[in-house]
Amino acid sequence: MADETNIDPTESFPHLSKAPIVEAAFDIRARAELPWEEKAIAEQLKQRLPEYPVTLAQHAFQQDFQFGPNQPAQGTYQESGLKGFRLQSGDNLHITQFNRDGFVFSRLAPYESWEYFSSELFRLWDIYADLAGPSQIHKLGLRFINRIKLSPEHQDLRYYLVVPPLTAPELHLPFVAFLHQDTFAIPRLPYFVNIVKTIQLQQDLGAVGPALIVDIDVSSEQPFALEDGILKDRVAEMRWLKNKFFFGNITPEAVEAFR
Repeated sequence: MADETNIDPTESFPHLSKAPIVEAAFDIRARAELPWEEKAIAEQLKQRLPEYPVTLAQHAFQQDFQFGPNQPAQGTYQESGLKGFRLQSGDNLHITQFNRDGFVFSRLAPYESWEYFSSELFRLWDIYADLAGPSQIHKLGLRFINRIKLSPEHQDLRYYLVVPPLTAPELHLPFVAFLHQDTFAIPRLPYFVNIVKTIQLQQDLGAVGPALIVDIDVSSEQPFALEDGILKDRVAEMRWLKNKFFFGNITPEAVEAFR
């Protein structure tokens, strides 16, 4: 059995002023227990989040099929109620979703800092919890997508990755594509980490050059009651795991370029 992982949320990590993060997102799955009425929720969001002027109502749909002997399949398609709202900030950098079954917050590039990201995350979550009234959280997800541009002088992935893809010994083959995925369970703790590393090829006739994508997704599927007051502790621990996997996979030389 693997040893227990000692998580230290107080551990400091290098601050990267040029962090390659293109999107940071946090997903909280929790069921609304207060009335979820479109007009009332929309009015509350308008009053409490004026800095998110773009609001789009999202509705759930249900599709049913009936099959019978010697008859073509017959389907019905009907709306099954309000799913939630998607809101976007005036600067288009923040996107949040207030749904009947949970809450999502995303920050697009440029990413400023964890302190800024987490403060807005918890501010919006408090508003969602007040409107939806969930008593339990069912699942958490923290995802950071990094896009590292491959500079002309550093095309070799050994410059960026601690464990780069390698060809067979004595075969000098041209590198075309790369996709690697790992999923880890954290022993005795309610976390899983999924990390995907791949190459994004050049696009738009050179307007967007090739890049290394490092996609880190930390999740927890252990439910807990909101009254337990452990949400912020879980978030801090998931952030620690995200940082450990990022800095553990990227070479010191590459990290230095992001400072």
